[in-house]
Amino acid sequence: MSFIPRCRPSILLGSALYLLVFSLSARAVEKPPTPLFSRSFDEGRLILAEGAGHLFVLSKPDGTISRLSTKTWTLTPRLQGLNHPENMAVSRFGHRLLVDLDSSRSLLIGPTVSAGPPLLRTVGLNPGQIIGGPDDHFYLVARGVHILYELDRDRYEPTSWMAVGEAFGQASTGMDGHLWLPLNLTDSVMEIGTNPLAVIKTTDLDRCIDPVRVLPLPEGGFLAGCHDAIIREGLTGETLRFPLRGRFRRGVRDLVLFPGSEKVLALFHKSKSLIVFEASTLKEKKRIRFPFRPVRLYIFPSWPILFVVMNDPDHDETWLFGYPLSIISQQPSGQSITSKVRTRP
Repeated sequence: MSFIPRCRPSILLGSALYLLVFSLSARAVEKPPTPLFSRSFDEGRLILAEGAGHLFVLSKPDGTISRLSTKTWTLTPRLQGLNHPENMAVSRFGHRLLVDLDSSRSLLIGPTVSAGPPLLRTVGLNPGQIIGGPDDHFYLVARGVHILYELDRDRYEPTSWMAVGEAFGQASTGMDGHLWLPLNLTDSVMEIGTNPLAVIKTTDLDRCIDPVRVLPLPEGGFLAGCHDAIIREGLTGETLRFPLRGRFRRGVRDLVLFPGSEKVLALFHKSKSLIVFEASTLKEKKRIRFPFRPVRLYIFPSWPILFVVMNDPDHDETWLFGYPLSIISQQPSGQSITSKVRTRP
């Protein structure tokens, strides 16, 4: 005799409706318009950073930092021969480049425009993400020991520090200057005050495994991207959950809040699609399919451009594309500001 599990009709109906909506929405996928620009690099990690109207691109496999002209979209090498650069930031007023070197305990500080040799500062083991805060404050993650350092604003030397106690993904900064960390081991979100460095609150994520990115919301609460869901935690503790299934079951890769905070953009592992959600309801609004697998999104206040880093493993290349922000809220126009030129820094 075969065993047939008994389920409530409401559960079966809800599951069927979800799968129907999910399958129907999956067909409404748009192709992006012709990009404003595109550049190819050797396959590997790309990092973008901006300050005072200057935009820089770090190519980890090349050990090169280049300045990207927003008029001609050409790349001019600024620093070369870096030994395993891991992350980069630009000071608020655009005078300094901060680069940490994964192969050492070093933080490199160099001028963005003027000539002059870079300086080295000794920091924690395996320096990783450099987090920019208000008033030109920067924080550095020592990944080997899960320690968060505050850097002096003038010399960028470590001053205060705090032991987080476990590994965490991409940290974010709120409008109040607080730091938000997705904790991998305990599947939770930690809010940290910065004057001094201290834990304000730790929130357990219900059914949100391996959070990789957390975005604080201006009205309070946060969004978290995980392996199996996207979670919205409201100011008073109310929770919305968008479960990841089908082609998105491998989890969130990146999560970015759109200017105005009304929409959130999500990338997923092993997927070429970007999904646009309403930030308040997690209702899916739009899907855009890119030519390669997108791995990172950047939006900077100075330019109405969506920067997308994509991997093309079939040709051992990593691409940087720029699209008008209007592709998120409007139909693709198909117009291009400049022709596509393929170069290497």
